[in-house]
Formats: sequence, structure tokens, C-alpha cells
Amino acid sequence: MNQLFEIQKKLVPDLVEKMYRRFQILTAIETFQPIGRRALSESVSLSERILRTETEILKSQGLILITSKGMSVTDSGVEVIEEMKSSMNSLTRLEHIARAIESRYSIRKVIVVSGDSDIEDETKVRMGQATSEYLESCFEDGMKMTVTGGSTMAYVARAMRPTDKEITFIPARGGLGEEVSYQANAITHLMADQTGGKFEVLYVPDQLSEAGYNALLKEPSVMRVLQHIKSAQIVLHGIGAAYTMAKRRNTSEDVLLQLDEGDAVAEAFGYYFDADGNIIHRVNTIGIHLEDLTEDKDIIAVAGGTSKKEAIASYLKIAPKHTVLVTDSVVGEWLIN
Repeated sequence: MNQLFEIQKKLVPDLVEKMYRRFQILTAIETFQPIGRRALSESVSLSERILRTETEILKSQGLILITSKGMSVTDSGVEVIEEMKSSMNSLTRLEHIARAIESRYSIRKVIVVSGDSDIEDETKVRMGQATSEYLESCFEDGMKMTVTGGSTMAYVARAMRPTDKEITFIPARGGLGEEVSYQANAITHLMADQTGGKFEVLYVPDQLSEAGYNALLKEPSVMRVLQHIKSAQIVLHGIGAAYTMAKRRNTSEDVLLQLDEGDAVAEAFGYYFDADGNIIHRVNTIGIHLEDLTEDKDIIAVAGGTSKKEAIASYLKIAPKHTVLVTDSVVGEWLIN
């Protein structure tokens, strides 16, 4: 049974999430029966609209009864709960890790998938799928989403599915000089292709001199894209290990020395941080900055793997409280222990 469950998680991750959600609902009803929809909604942290759909499905399968007194579990429902308990242990563990990280770092939501994305491509795929599914729940017609580059974002882009919502994808920063497929421009193009949305481009280098930075800020095409970046309702970004990102961007020896002396461990949005979240260095980059991560935006950070655990911990110390983190279990376990 557990082997089949692991295969299901890889092949049809959204099916597994639905199964877990219905298992949660069933067990909550069994615990508090008879229970009304409003009280159940609070117990399982689901909206009444979603809960209504789910309970109607459980009722049609003969797993629950709905009466004027509330909902209760049938004998068949009790059997399903007992049969599913062992298979749900792994998902329950991931949920426990996620809630512990939310509590420790005081951020809005954490989603944890099993594995180590440093050594398993399957884990990167699961992170991409989990992020794509969460994004679908955020999408509204006419929204703008700004996205950073990187290999993790590429996995998210490949996992995205067509939507009937009109979404415009915008690169969050310049990136010329990096591997083309990992540049933010390429990621936004792929996301638009996958979803049926629109995209914009930002053709500027990732690192600029002071003079070049100020000159490009006056370019009309750059100004227009920057306005769209700042007005985007969703910000999707990665978190990098400081030295990995610095070397990938051909950072000067002077800056590398500055990062070394400052014990930098993390990079995000062109900022380098030490283990306590202090800014060690900031790159002159055109695009989104920390001060743009305002409360009216959905902020979604995606990062995992053993090599990034210190970087993720560092960033979470200064991350906006409305941040959603998608990571893997090797990082999750490390963060709570």
C-alpha cells in the first residue's frame, strides 16, 4: 500500500493532495461528530465553499451522513479512516514540519514535499508541481505575476497548466549573462506558453555600474516594465546560496572578498545576507527589491536542497510575514531541528 502511495505521489500529486484533504475532513468529522459546516471549516482551515464541495463528494460515496444535527461518519467511513492511517503518516509528517516552520519563522504558509532536491530530480519536480498548484489557487483574471530566474523557477514553469484566467508574467529582474534557459525572461516566456497567458521581457544585465544603472532607469521601455513589476500582485522567487550565486554571476574578486569577510550565506533579489539575515552586499540590479514586497502582494519563495538550508534559514529571518515557502523535507527537517 505504501509503495503504491509513493507512486501516486509522483504520478498524480494533485490526486494525493485531494486524498489527504478528504482524509483530514473525515477524521475531523469522526472526532467532533455531529459537527456543522462552519465549525468543521474552522477545524480543517478550509473555506466553507471548498468544504461544501468536498463533503458532498464524501456523502455521495457513503462515507458521511449529513443531518440537521450536523455531519457524522458512517461505518464505511470509519473503515476508510483505519485503512488510510498508515499511508497518511508520511503526509502528516510533512504537514507537521510545515506548521512548525510557519510557527518558528512567523510566515503565512509553508508547503513541504518529500526528498532532497540537491540529489533527486523527482523532488524538484514535486516542488514545481506543489508551487504550480498553489499559484492556481491565487490566480484571478487580469493578474500580473513577476518571477525571478534560476533552475528552480524552470521546474515551476514546466509544471504549470493552462488556465482560463488571463495572467501576465513579468521578469522580476535583469539576467543577461546567466544560462539562457534560467534567465527570468525565458522563465516568464515558458510560463505564458504553459498557461496560455502573456509575458513581458526585461533585456538588461543582472549587474550594472552606478552610471549604467542610472542611465537604464531612464529608458522608456525599462520604466514601463518596472512599473508592471511593482504593480504585480504575485511575486515568485528563489533563494540562493551566496557563493554559488556570486560565482554564477561572475562577481568581482573585491565583492567575493566582501562576502567572505561578512560570512554571507544567502542571496535573494540581488541582496546577500549573513546567517542572521543582515545585508552584506547589494547588487545594482534593475528589477524588484526587498522594499517592493508589500503586504498587498502574494510572496512565494521556492527553494530546497541540503546545499541551501543555511541560505533558506537566513532569508526566512527577514522574509515578509506574508511569505509562502515551498521547500523539501531535508530542508524542513533541518529548519525545525
